[in-house]
Amino acid sequence: MHSDLIGKIEKARRYAEEPERIALDEITVRFHGGNNDHRVRLVDGRWTCDCEVFHLRGVCAHVMTLQKVLAPMLSADAREPGPVIIHSELISMIEKSRRYAHELDRIAIQALRARFRGNNNDHVLTLNASGWSCDCSTFRVWHTCAHVMALQRILAPMLPAVARESGAMSVEEHLVGALS
Repeated sequence: MHSDLIGKIEKARRYAEEPERIALDEITVRFHGGNNDHRVRLVDGRWTCDCEVFHLRGVCAHVMTLQKVLAPMLSADAREPGPVIIHSELISMIEKSRRYAHELDRIAIQALRARFRGNNNDHVLTLNASGWSCDCSTFRVWHTCAHVMALQRILAPMLPAVARESGAMSVEEHLVGALS
């Protein structure tokens, strides 16, 4: 086993405890709501959701949930609440978003682009249908890195199974035992 990679795993554990190192620039999720699946996106600090409530009010329980769950990784703009709405609708949305925030299996991240503040440099990470990518040298060698592993730990309940694995190897299965 390569000692450099073991060090990256240890670093990833530390990074996962500091989600404020991550700045989500874009994210696309499939959100299983109470009745239907919805597509929720964040681009340039602005949220969109394909649900009817969002189209009518500019805010919905799906967006509110993601704002709560991802808060440390969001810009100030992306954390801003939506427009002021009728009080009874707001209460209903808050109640739903509180419940949804404890049911992370409702959320399936399909794609993301993030900036990661590492110890030495900032890095850009992406997740799409092809898998993870990071601009750091460790990722080019191992097809994984501390930045990706930290995001995998933080976002695990919302990631598809393939995104929980690292490159050609499953870090959790093959390497973590060496740290025990």
